[in-house]
Amino acid sequence: MSVSIGTGVNAGRSEVEIQNIAMEFDTERRMFVPVERAIDALQEGQVLVRVTCCTICGSDLHTFTGRRAGHHRGVLGHEIIGEIVGWCGEFSPMDYHGQPLRVGQRVTWAMSVGCECCFFCDNDLNQKCDSLFKYGHEVNEGHPTGGLSQHCVLIAGTPVFPIPDSLSDAVATPVNCATATVSAAMRLVSQTQRLHDSAGLIVGAGMLGLTAAAQLHEAGAKQIVVLDPDEGRASLADDFGATEVIHDTDPAHLEQRIMDLTDGRGVDFAIDFAGMTSAVESCLHSVRLGGVALLVGSVFPSDSIEVYPESIVRRMLTIRGLHNYLPKDLENALAFLDRNANRFPFDSLVSRTFPLSQTQDAFHYASDQRPVRVAVVPDSL
Repeated sequence: MSVSIGTGVNAGRSEVEIQNIAMEFDTERRMFVPVERAIDALQEGQVLVRVTCCTICGSDLHTFTGRRAGHHRGVLGHEIIGEIVGWCGEFSPMDYHGQPLRVGQRVTWAMSVGCECCFFCDNDLNQKCDSLFKYGHEVNEGHPTGGLSQHCVLIAGTPVFPIPDSLSDAVATPVNCATATVSAAMRLVSQTQRLHDSAGLIVGAGMLGLTAAAQLHEAGAKQIVVLDPDEGRASLADDFGATEVIHDTDPAHLEQRIMDLTDGRGVDFAIDFAGMTSAVESCLHSVRLGGVALLVGSVFPSDSIEVYPESIVRRMLTIRGLHNYLPKDLENALAFLDRNANRFPFDSLVSRTFPLSQTQDAFHYASDQRPVRVAVVPDSL
């Protein structure tokens, strides 16, 4: 079937049949299956993107290993960048800033798309929209919407962002998940705490934790403590602005170290990106009177923890949860990376790149070796 694609403002429409190869995930066999088919005709407002890079996020690995549910024969991958191929419609669609998109333009886009008119969208919770659409989380039915594919179809209303020339693919690809989520975390924390001259604890030295250290460093935080039981991962934090790196997770040792660093008060805020119950408990125990514990990593089922209401009340704690982000957070994430393109070694965090045909190997490598990020790029298969 042909795809009707507008090629620019007043350029008219051309009929082009575009074949696509996508790696569909068989949830029963835990296998990626290459499927070739023509892309269905685009609908009004949809944009076709040629995928140039997709990085494997932790949530992708959770689906791969069965820790979280996934759509059978869906196309995973939501950390995606690509180049505009065209669109359905006579006029050029606009990016987030109201500028016309161009064929060949390198772009990223919001992972979650809301309707902008339901209760949650009206209350600054677009990522919890009543009719939410999420890239890399849908069934493939002629319109691939995941990154493990040669092409990705953007639905109408998707916030699209040009990628600054200063950013390499390795740096830019994780921005529409990891970096934007961290920007959202900074936004939530700063609603009750001052980031400048603050003392913060970051639990987890993966992509999000390292990015958080870098964002806090730029914001002028005085103490940036990064905790991760993996000594190798924890050591990476030194290059991303951490002032203290801890890999000893013994609760008594950790509490004493935090108290020593903060004159016995505790940190102003603690952000958990790990999601383990012990990590959540470390955050709750480490914050000072009037502090904030922000939970971000608990995106899979886990054991419960004990929370004592009296302690929350007497310590005047704020406990918040964050899941995904708003489009403005992605805007801030891109701006942060653009400002710091040469300041922090984000390009080193993608340790290996696999062709699309070796997606299965890429996921096994990411699961077994636990690098910060692995990239998948299209090939001819």
